[in-house]
Amino acid sequence: MHQRALRTVLLIQAIEETDRTGEVIPLADRAEASRAAVRESALPRGAQSGAALSRESERFLARRAEHLLERLRTRSPAVTHILAVAGGITWLGRFVLLLALAAGVSLSALDGSRRINILAFPLIGLLAWNLFVYAMLFVGWLRTLRHRRGPMGFWSARAYERWIGGRIEALMRRSTRYNVPLTTGLRRFAAQWVGISQPLLLLQAKRLLHLAAALVAIGLIAGLYVRGIALRYEAGWESTFLGPGSAHEIVATLYGPAAALSGIPYGSVEDMRALRWTATGGGGEAASWIHLIAITAALYIVAPRLLAALAAMLSIWKFSRRPPVPPALLGYARALVMGVGSGTTTEVARVTPYAYEPKADSVAGLESLLAAALGANLKVQMGTPVRYGDESAVARDQAEKPATWNVLLMTLASTPEVENHGAFIAGWRDWLLKNASSAPLLILIDEGPYAARMRGEAALEQRVQERRRLWQEFVAGYGLRACFADLIQIKPGAASEINARESARAALWIAGERA
Repeated sequence: MHQRALRTVLLIQAIEETDRTGEVIPLADRAEASRAAVRESALPRGAQSGAALSRESERFLARRAEHLLERLRTRSPAVTHILAVAGGITWLGRFVLLLALAAGVSLSALDGSRRINILAFPLIGLLAWNLFVYAMLFVGWLRTLRHRRGPMGFWSARAYERWIGGRIEALMRRSTRYNVPLTTGLRRFAAQWVGISQPLLLLQAKRLLHLAAALVAIGLIAGLYVRGIALRYEAGWESTFLGPGSAHEIVATLYGPAAALSGIPYGSVEDMRALRWTATGGGGEAASWIHLIAITAALYIVAPRLLAALAAMLSIWKFSRRPPVPPALLGYARALVMGVGSGTTTEVARVTPYAYEPKADSVAGLESLLAAALGANLKVQMGTPVRYGDESAVARDQAEKPATWNVLLMTLASTPEVENHGAFIAGWRDWLLKNASSAPLLILIDEGPYAARMRGEAALEQRVQERRRLWQEFVAGYGLRACFADLIQIKPGAASEINARESARAALWIAGERA
């Protein structure tokens, strides 16, 4: 799914799941959009894979979201601006490019004279800065290879990302004044999209900065040529510490490649002596030196920066074609697809309790929750509870009983321990990573037993919150998220089920994807 389509689908999902009464997007509009999307795109005949969406389902979701977005735009024009800003389209980029070009032109006349010092700023300064940036990019590339991290950026790239986030927040504050329900969905969309699109925003920032650096050099070249046509320039050099021999060595190093490419000589030591400005004279004709400066800037600044910008554009293109689909979208998508009659094959969600034996009421609530979160066409397979000390048997059971979805069920009444709960969670996570499994993993913490045990205490809610925070931090230590629900209280269609469904979708994890 292209990133533009995914962005629209996630926006509609966020609004639909927070606008339960249909105040922002009427329920009738949703049903009509589904029917229209079915007419325009073929739905998959078989069941969906647990960890991926088929091309047909992606097209269905995209077309449905487009229909709903068209109607939403007429009621809430701010949505159009938020989508545009979320994609990185702002006036900031155009302003930075224009500013860079103007800065380059200004550098050509920085000292206000008609002299070009061939050993001084602005060319030397620009070259030094760009060489420093190239070195930093090389160091960052080595760190990426060593630690296998995603795209990295300088503070300027991070600032660009924060700018986008600030623009979205400002637009949402404006929409709050007239549509609070819409803002709730927009905030949820923004939080989710920023996490997904962070690599894209950093790549866009890199492209912008490389283009800006190239335009500074182009502006310098253009400024020198324009002023050289209208005014008479002279070129030379002056220094307290350098002699003609040292100046010639620097000139040979700096302008040598440009001279070799163009055939324009930079002169001998005697020529350097003649170009030296003194109290009695010095300097010479500047046309050839303007040519050498232009070629040098093109070689060291313009060409490398444009190549780097091209590389960033290729990375943007690759990312935009297939951005990572958040696990939270899978259940939503499956529910929509099956709601219009697609898929008849039953999928299996294997539930493995750890140090916990859920009662019948809890199992019924669990089945209702998983059906709401992962799709109604789902068979819940309860596994034998794993006891303390049996964590090593996890890998064997996984290989013998593959499932479409994996659910680890634990209880809030237990205090998480690294050697027990940690080993169990890590065993599942590592096995899925090692075998490149695409079956999503959900860690579900049942609050029911703990709430029942503490019922009647005045500080019940506080104790539950403390224990929940303890489990959140514990599970996060393994790069995962936990879903909390009182399974006994889960009833089909009730608010408890809807809230737990959203929490479960947000906590889904797929091996190889960022948590």
